[in-house]
Amino acid sequence: QGQTKRRRIRRKKQKNSLQNSNNLHGEQTESGMQETLVRDNLQLQQIDSPKISKNKKRKMKKKRQKQKMRAAGLVTKTASVDFTYQPDKNNREEAAGLKDIDEKADSILDFLQATQQIYFADNKSEGTDSAVNSATAQELLQYLESRTISSSDVTLLHQLKSLVLLQDIERLNDALKQFQEQAMMPPDHTKIVTSLFHYWITDILPVKNRK
Repeated sequence: QGQTKRRRIRRKKQKNSLQNSNNLHGEQTESGMQETLVRDNLQLQQIDSPKISKNKKRKMKKKRQKQKMRAAGLVTKTASVDFTYQPDKNNREEAAGLKDIDEKADSILDFLQATQQIYFADNKSEGTDSAVNSATAQELLQYLESRTISSSDVTLLHQLKSLVLLQDIERLNDALKQFQEQAMMPPDHTKIVTSLFHYWITDILPVKNRK
């Protein structure tokens, strides 16, 4: 009888220990479930929290809609867009215009340098025309070389040079008057240009025409 009592007691203890372990396992699973529920609730609270801006909520809503539409096969991935810069027509015309002005300025520079050399070699600067002196003439040439001269003045000067090459004295006289009225360069530079082209009209072109 004593042995049977001990066995019964042992069995009861084993049952109690099993029950305790089951209870502990159940409590752990319940606590785990509670933790996940708490976490989910916190996430939901964060989503619905007023701290999240309306803009962010709207973005999240759009994202969810896109995901649903993509899953349904209604939305495909957008193709990449090429944003390579391509100069338009206006830019090309502007570049061509600048190149044209640059070439004209170079040709006028060469022409005026040659004219100045002939002018001073002919001792014209010592005569009645006191407006022209070598220092101011050199300054004008430097303005042309460094492109610190307006494009409108370059155009007018190129027109004068073209009329000299055509040996059209009458039209050159008219163009020279127009240049004096419209030139934007300093007055002393205008006087030098006028004197140099007038020298072509009075001294060089008449000799060429006679020949």
